[in-house]
Amino acid sequence: MLKHRIITGILLIAGLSGLVWLDVMFATDSETVREGAILAFLCVALVVPLLARETCFLIRASGGAAESIVAIPASMALALAMWWNADGAGTLPMTILAVTLLLAFAAAMRDRSPEGVIGSASSTMLAVAYSGGLLGFWLMLRTEHDAWVILGAILTVKMADIGAFAVGCSIGRKRLIPWLSPKKSWEGLIGGILAAGILGALLALASQGLEPRNQYPVLVGALFGVFAAVIGLFGDLIGSAMKRDAGVKDSGTLLPGLGGIVDTLDSLLLVGPLAWWMLG
Repeated sequence: MLKHRIITGILLIAGLSGLVWLDVMFATDSETVREGAILAFLCVALVVPLLARETCFLIRASGGAAESIVAIPASMALALAMWWNADGAGTLPMTILAVTLLLAFAAAMRDRSPEGVIGSASSTMLAVAYSGGLLGFWLMLRTEHDAWVILGAILTVKMADIGAFAVGCSIGRKRLIPWLSPKKSWEGLIGGILAAGILGALLALASQGLEPRNQYPVLVGALFGVFAAVIGLFGDLIGSAMKRDAGVKDSGTLLPGLGGIVDTLDSLLLVGPLAWWMLG
């Protein structure tokens, strides 16, 4: 299991690095295509629908009634709109949410009964906000900075996971939230915060060699690492709560050793707004 997790993790990092390189090169060579088009297209066409599908599965398994037929395309549209309208007033994303709400209620009443309408529409909106909305913040960040900034932010969040795992397994004693995630410890949390803070500071220091829009003070990098570690933990716990409520160990089986898309992205999703406000 650990071997599969490591191999899959390495492949994901290598694939993401290649995608970032391709996205940056494409943006540099093209004067007519909007920055981040490659990254946005692949995220919207591949990652978002898989994420929305798994989220709807978890909601339905827990007794909810999320409508995949509405949630998946709406999540894709919302993430795309947030990238496209990142420098606007947010009217396009809000319009999409309004239309989604209308469609969610319409889908919930297709059996010509008002029973469960609120729960179904709410579940669908939750899936859209979780899948398209949170991921959309990462795409918004791409409109102001090179994709290397996104890669650095993602690695910082994942470094928190690695630090927490390493410290927790070696010296972890005091359980953090035993009723939700028995393996997490306070010692692991501190280790994750330190690891992410250090990496964030190092990446900010390395950014001084980039163009001005991609440069960050070392203190900002360190603070982002600290905050990302804490918020990423909450994201991970939210994912754990959803899976426990649904009665499943993993959200899917797409990624060997890691589980599904929700299992892989849960800590990153909640950090999206933080990354946008601190690094954007």
